[in-house]
Amino acid sequence: MWLQFWKVMRQVLPLFFLFTVSLFIGCKSSKGLVEYAPFEKEVLDTLYVYAPKVDSTYTDTDVGGYRASATRVVDLIHTKVDVRFDWSKQQVLGQAELTLKPLFYEIDEFALDAKTFDIHSVKVGGKEIQYEYDSEKLICKLDRTYTRQEQFVIEIDYTAKPNEGPRGGSKAISSDKGLFFINPESKNKFKPQQIWTQGETENNSKWFPTIDKPNERCTQELIITVDDKFKTLSNGLLINSEKNADGTRTDHWKQDKPHAPYLFMIGVGDYAVVKDKWNDIDLLYYVEPEYEAYAKEIFNHTPEMLSFFSDILDYPYPWEKYAQIICKDYVSGAMENTGAVVFGDFIQKTDRELADSNNDDIVAHEMFHHWFGDLVTCESWANLTMNEGFAVYGEFLWQEYKYGNAAAERKRMQDLYGYLSSANSITHDLIDFHYDDKEDMFDGHSYNKGSLIVHMLRKYVGDEAFFAALNKYLVDNEYTDVEAHELRLSFEDMVGEDLNWFFDQWFYGKGHPILGIDYNIDEASRSVNISVSQLQDPEYHEEVFRLPMETALYYPSGKVEYVTNWVERREQRIQIDIIGDEMPSVVVLDGKHDILSVNRENRSEEEYATLFRLSDEYEDKYTALYKLEGSKISEQFVEKALKDPSSDIRQLALSSLDADANKKQLKQLAENDSDPGIRTFCLKKLNDYDLALKLLGKDQSFMVIGAALDIVNNANFKEGLKQAEKLSQSYHKPLIGTIANIFASSQQIKYLTYFEENVNKVGMFTFFNFMGHYGKLAKLADPERVIETSGVLKKLAIEESNSYFKKYSSTNLINMLLQEVTKRYDRNPTPAFKKSIDVLNNTLTEIITTTSEEKLKRAFPDY
Repeated sequence: MWLQFWKVMRQVLPLFFLFTVSLFIGCKSSKGLVEYAPFEKEVLDTLYVYAPKVDSTYTDTDVGGYRASATRVVDLIHTKVDVRFDWSKQQVLGQAELTLKPLFYEIDEFALDAKTFDIHSVKVGGKEIQYEYDSEKLICKLDRTYTRQEQFVIEIDYTAKPNEGPRGGSKAISSDKGLFFINPESKNKFKPQQIWTQGETENNSKWFPTIDKPNERCTQELIITVDDKFKTLSNGLLINSEKNADGTRTDHWKQDKPHAPYLFMIGVGDYAVVKDKWNDIDLLYYVEPEYEAYAKEIFNHTPEMLSFFSDILDYPYPWEKYAQIICKDYVSGAMENTGAVVFGDFIQKTDRELADSNNDDIVAHEMFHHWFGDLVTCESWANLTMNEGFAVYGEFLWQEYKYGNAAAERKRMQDLYGYLSSANSITHDLIDFHYDDKEDMFDGHSYNKGSLIVHMLRKYVGDEAFFAALNKYLVDNEYTDVEAHELRLSFEDMVGEDLNWFFDQWFYGKGHPILGIDYNIDEASRSVNISVSQLQDPEYHEEVFRLPMETALYYPSGKVEYVTNWVERREQRIQIDIIGDEMPSVVVLDGKHDILSVNRENRSEEEYATLFRLSDEYEDKYTALYKLEGSKISEQFVEKALKDPSSDIRQLALSSLDADANKKQLKQLAENDSDPGIRTFCLKKLNDYDLALKLLGKDQSFMVIGAALDIVNNANFKEGLKQAEKLSQSYHKPLIGTIANIFASSQQIKYLTYFEENVNKVGMFTFFNFMGHYGKLAKLADPERVIETSGVLKKLAIEESNSYFKKYSSTNLINMLLQEVTKRYDRNPTPAFKKSIDVLNNTLTEIITTTSEEKLKRAFPDY
């Protein structure tokens, strides 16, 4: 799963955006443990444990706070589910056939997860059996005792009601409904009608009965009946599709390879389906019809990625097909459902948007899961990094292969600072058996830190051994669930070394080293002396880490020498004797930047300048330029930096230029550079009205156009409003927030229509500001127009969104309008104002009394 948050990590490296996984953290404080280069910021119940023989029911328990893997009583072999949908009631009408057998001990009853169902019948062999049901667990009383040599099929006729019962969610996955109806009665002309599912963590049991644990797996069939106008998607292959006399169609999807129940999925909607091939495997891209022409670009490099990952792992893509589908109002970022990946609609872009920001990382992340997560699955949520750490590392591998070392290192730094931001509030074991809630595992540890640790393991054993060991891990554990020790054993078998020290320290330990480093290049003794202190607080980190370092020595002639050192004591002195006439000019303890650590290095500006001049390492160059920014020394290196292939380095160099003195150069770059980020940066630095107006009519980048529109609007509001109106007449989704600001500032009520037509199009990252501008303008409207606006907001709060954030924002705006209208009524008590007050009060009452969101009820206690 790739997580999308209300706030996205903004460029740590201060001039461009860095997106990172998971800054949302738990409650254990780590008390400001880290110090690092200033990154600026903008913008998941316990597991079941069973008595192995006596008690065959599931109980939500832990042992002394230890989150054990779920005990398996029965083996779920095959799941066949036949579903149709009641759109108006938002219910699933289902029939399930589950093929099972006792795992080891004989049983005469067992439990299934089935949350908020109406159970109509439960049968075995066509005969009804007794059962107990408490809206969470279905305890099936079998017709006799079964042994592990016997299979049986249980048939369940049920209605699932995902909108009813207890509701929850987390910062990683904002709703746990499991199955979602979008615009179910097609009342909103600006939003597609869809059904989609989100099973992780244990929410697929809200639409079909199963054993909803990550260490269970089975083959599957899904038979889906929908109106013939809709397309469907599920795991496996579409083996049959029949039109019915009532205008519906029944699609039969089947997957013959086993996977975990949380990876089952359904997608239904009015999609354009673009087809492709990779080897003999079908590739399917589901997008909204207006994005059909861009489908292959949206799911960037899919065939090439499949080849790359299959080759580098020496394990061909293992599933029957590879489909990717975009879902409206999706509750996270993306989800690796086997062979049928779900993405939020924020990745749905035109070619112009994709030129500004491609989808490589998220597509690579979900694809790599098909080996790490789908083929080999974490046995418990405590082991989540066995899925997510590898998926994040898949992003790194792709960047390294496709775009080179600098791009990969940028990704590694992005992951490092994302983790450090998380660790600044909480540290815990990477494999965490003591989490408070399973959803808490979806954080900067399981994702970012896990990836960084996989990278360290790769660098420690070497590339050839690393990929050979990964292949062994996949082959030995295919179609099963795993814990981290199985990865360790694969590596030990491959390289012949006991790696418990590495796994105990990084997988089963907490925190990271904070290193105080002092360098002394002593020409008299012809040696380099490095003093290293491990400064981390043992309460929140391991007290002493064992760290293999490739120390880089940079010589004036341009020669680079690497010396292997081990840092493994709290206080340590490393001496490197120099052979030859030349002494190094600068030294870097972790010369290849492979170690997950915070390094507090004592360097002069001269040393940073030398490091920039001599090192080809991305992090060295970036850090040196950042430290030198604004100093006289940095000016010596602007020309070199501007030739660097990394746009990040170029932007840092450009930031040191005086805009007036370098106007010609900046203008040329703003108009002609191939990188839209560089063009945008130079335009902003110049803040030139005429140039901005020119680029508004010339540049194809929405990033550049957005910056130009801001400049024009700030200098000449009348012209800014004119340009905003012009841009709003064609496709402009990335500019909605900017245009909304201008329209709201105009104080012209006619622009309320713009807000109402675009409230379902605006991205989550700009939604808050968009609603603020909407409210600013709506407060100026007459009472009748306020009533109309409240109707739009009511739909958003009740019918349209799975996002608590959107529900709260729209409800709060109605409340603000009520307060404003009440003030105006006090000054001018007309019948129109009184009617408006009554409608707004009734609207708020309806929203709060009908919502299942307890947080929303608590936020508006008066209703």
